[in-house]
Amino acid sequence: MAQLDFLYPQVTLQEIASEIVTKAKKLGASDIQVELSESISTDVEILNQGIENFETSHENQLLITVFKGHKKGNIGISSIKVDHLDSIIQQAIDIATFTEEDSANGILEQDLIAPKYNFDLELFNPYSINNIDLISQAKDLENISLNNKYIKSSDGASISLTKYNFITASSNGLSHGYQTTRYSKYISLIGENEHGMQTDYWYSSTRKFTDLLDNQVLANIATQKIIRRLNKGSYNSGKPAIIFESSIAKSIIGSLMGALSGGNLYRRLSFLNDSINTKIMPEWISITEDPFIKQGLASCYFDNEGSQVSKRHIIKDGIVNGYLLSSYSARKMGLKSTGNAGGNHNLQITSNFSGNLPSLASQMKDGIIIIETIGNGLNMVTGDYSVGASGLVVINGIISHFVDNLTISGNMKDIYQNILAIGDDCEFGSVMCGSMLIAQNVIQITAK
Repeated sequence: MAQLDFLYPQVTLQEIASEIVTKAKKLGASDIQVELSESISTDVEILNQGIENFETSHENQLLITVFKGHKKGNIGISSIKVDHLDSIIQQAIDIATFTEEDSANGILEQDLIAPKYNFDLELFNPYSINNIDLISQAKDLENISLNNKYIKSSDGASISLTKYNFITASSNGLSHGYQTTRYSKYISLIGENEHGMQTDYWYSSTRKFTDLLDNQVLANIATQKIIRRLNKGSYNSGKPAIIFESSIAKSIIGSLMGALSGGNLYRRLSFLNDSINTKIMPEWISITEDPFIKQGLASCYFDNEGSQVSKRHIIKDGIVNGYLLSSYSARKMGLKSTGNAGGNHNLQITSNFSGNLPSLASQMKDGIIIIETIGNGLNMVTGDYSVGASGLVVINGIISHFVDNLTISGNMKDIYQNILAIGDDCEFGSVMCGSMLIAQNVIQITAK
């Protein structure tokens, strides 16, 4: 079979975690949090119908965080069952002794611990497939993808299967855990015509193996992404209307979440400091966080600290309604954890436009669709944004040709305020945002 079985059932992980917590308290820790995790991954990578890489990894990890008052010590071990447990815990306590005291240090407040859940988010969907069939499916994906005259060669196809098992426990009574699965397919292609060569890719990622995109569908999407790049032309610098294709629009939303995250806020390193109840987007836009979507890629029963999570509006009617805080960043700001230790959980962004990308281009009339960005050019303090880019030029509502070697620049505050439309063309994922239309005179396009 392609995947091994877990060595440690949940009840065993709970017993080990409880033993560690008890020992740490006896050794002098005022508080402790421990995480035990086990992951099993199988990956096959195909190139030119040959096996480029095929491996299964089985990893265990023990993470211990101890507190001596408000001093903190961490230690990580790449094994769940370890000898000399007392000495390992003592090392963490010794580390805490030498660290600086921080009044915000400490385990999660007891009243914020998530209750034991009695519902199923369907995050664990194990799938049995033998190695021969797994390799055959990956080869088939690559082979199908090459069945087009514009595709010169493959840059690799892959399938990945991962399952994860963990427990989080602490001296405040927390002892929660569960198991998850995640599967993915990926194909990268190289196309060529008289204008030269271009590369592009597509992928599928799900909680259930049988929900992955069919090989033919995945190949067709990747092929169309290549073909649209082969009709290459030029573009003049300016400040046109811009559409961020869905995959890029998600990163624009990701930058917003970064600006609303506690780590940046308590350090005063965000362009959205003190933004609660501030209108930063058009009033038709709301952003909902929902940890409880069945089979959601960012669904969870609790956050990394064991805190309660909830469905809520982060942005409501264009107004900042909440931050993303862990217990530490919340204490730094005089607030309470929002259940976001480890990040956000399934973002759903309002759509006000029904139709595909060409339909949105038709509404834009003239401008450019950004389909790729290069680099991470966001200044989190000021909101200034500048990255390399490639795109599709739109003339009179029709997608005309591809252009690359662009630089796009602007300020995120202006971008968020000038969103004219968001489409419904998003793929299911952890950030569900369709293609995003930005008004003229907001983003500078510089063509090389």
